[in-house]
Amino acid sequence: MIRKTVTCDRESCLALYLEPREPKDAQFEDMALEAGWVLQPAALALPGYPARPDVLAHLCPACAAGRGPVRERGACPTCSGTTEDLEAGSTCHYCRKVAPHLADEWC
Repeated sequence: MIRKTVTCDRESCLALYLEPREPKDAQFEDMALEAGWVLQPAALALPGYPARPDVLAHLCPACAAGRGPVRERGACPTCSGTTEDLEAGSTCHYCRKVAPHLADEWC
């Protein structure tokens, strides 16, 4: 299966946003924006980000919020960062996305 992917353009950031395996009605770019990804030209307005209008800019939610770069990959559905299991759900160390536990998985 070939899936669309967005990568973060910040140096040393390993963040990825993968197209969901199950088809959605929304466009992939709209899903990435909804997940918190910043796409050009908005990314070029962030401090410290190189202004290169000839390059399509992508920033992951962690880098856009100043919590990045993502250094380790894991199971986060938003940025592919590592997560930890908390009572509220699986929480990403980087973008802070919380994926609730399924009722039969959490005891």
